Amino acid sequence: MKTQVAIIGGGPSGLLLAQLLQARGIDSVVLEHKTRDYVLGRIRAGVLEQGLVGLMEEAGCADRLHAEGYAHEGTLISYGDEMFRIDFAKHTVTVP
Repeated sequence: MKTQVAIIGGGPSGLLLAQLLQARGIDSVVLEHKTRDYVLGRIRAGVLEQGLVGLMEEAGCADRLHAEGYAHEGTLISYGDEMFRIDFAKHTVTVP
């Protein structure tokens, strides 16, 4: 087998890298010790940063994310009997 890039590990990062390379016409092979069913069936991250979402869109593999996911715009913090919300959009700047 002849390829331009070998990627060690078929986790989320390895698979995304392979997709991005393929989109640019670069041949790659992903080497993984576990079975394909194991890798594809594992539980993935619950919260994804916007930069990663952009890479997934660029790689053409964000359809399921957009169909099943939702934007996480804040979080609740609790301490004892008190709880308050932090609004991410209010306290961050979006960079184009």
